[in-house]
Amino acid sequence: MLRMHSYVLGLALLALAVVVALMLVGVIPAERSSVLGALLADDSTTPPSAPAPTVTPIDRPIAFDGLRPGQTEALGLREGLVIVQAVYDGTVEPFTASLQSLDDPNAEPIAPVSIIPPLSREGGASAQITAAGSYALNVERAEGEWVVTIAQPGDAGGAG
Repeated sequence: MLRMHSYVLGLALLALAVVVALMLVGVIPAERSSVLGALLADDSTTPPSAPAPTVTPIDRPIAFDGLRPGQTEALGLREGLVIVQAVYDGTVEPFTASLQSLDDPNAEPIAPVSIIPPLSREGGASAQITAAGSYALNVERAEGEWVVTIAQPGDAGGAG
């Protein structure tokens, strides 16, 4: 009797292996089998894509401050002119910053600002935003207090 159970179990495992092999090569569609098909059809190598967070374009000048290099949180910019003004209180190290598109990380930074103390404490730049979207201020170099204001013409109380 035990031998009979072993024989049946062996045949069941062999049949399961054949079905799995046929599903893997595509002869049997994976959707046909509920549990096994769901396991095989699940493509765990592709992570589920989360919707991109929506960033509302700024409607008034926005200021960021800090002491060291880093990247700010996202801000929304619409198409058109953007003006970046910076004040830096560093003593030796230069200050460099620019806007970086978060929607296209391969895009070139825009509106680069450089301040070299003690020759200057303030600097600014402007650029044309060609694609509305999410941007961040990326401060590449800084050793001291800095404040950067970003505005777009037409902002409430802004630059135009």
